[in-house]
Amino acid sequence: MGLFFMKLMWRILPVLSVLVVSGCSYLIWRVKLHQWWNSGHLKRVSLVSLTSLVLCFSVLLLLGYSTQSKLPFGSKIQEISVQQQTVKDQKQAIEAEKIANEEKDDQIKLQLEAALDLADNELNIVVINDSVSTLTTEEWFSDNQQLIDQLSDVTDREDYMNRFESVREAFLN
Repeated sequence: MGLFFMKLMWRILPVLSVLVVSGCSYLIWRVKLHQWWNSGHLKRVSLVSLTSLVLCFSVLLLLGYSTQSKLPFGSKIQEISVQQQTVKDQKQAIEAEKIANEEKDDQIKLQLEAALDLADNELNIVVINDSVSTLTTEEWFSDNQQLIDQLSDVTDREDYMNRFESVREAFLN
C-alpha cells in the first residue's frame, strides 16, 4: 500500500509544482507588476516574459513524466511500478507455495486415513480370530510417523499422532 501512495505522490508532484509556480507568478504579478502595468511601463514585455517563464517551467516539469527525462518523476514512477510488480510476484509465489503445501497435506492425510482404516479392519480381524497382526508392525508405525512429520499444520500432526498412538496401544499391548 505504501508503494501505491509513493507512486501517487510522484504523479501529483509535477502538477502541484506547476500550480505553485503559477500561484507565485500570479502573486508577483498582483503585488509588483500590476503597478507597472497600470503605469504603462513594461506592459507587453513583462506579461510575455512572465507567461513564457511559467509555460517553460510547466512544460519542463510535465516532461518529467517521461522515463527518459533527467527529472526524476517518470523514472521514480517506473521504479515504484517495478517494486509493485516484485511484491505482487512474491505474493503469488507465496500463494502458490501455500496451495502446493495444502495439496501435499491432503495427499498425506488420505494416506494416513487409509492406514487408519487398514488398522481398524486389521484390529477387527485380530480380535475375532485372536491372532497377531502381520500388517501393523513397528515398521508400519514408523512409516506412518514419517508421513505425520511431513504435515505442515501442527494441529493435524498432533491429531494424527494421538490417533496412531491409540492404534499402537491397541496392537502392541
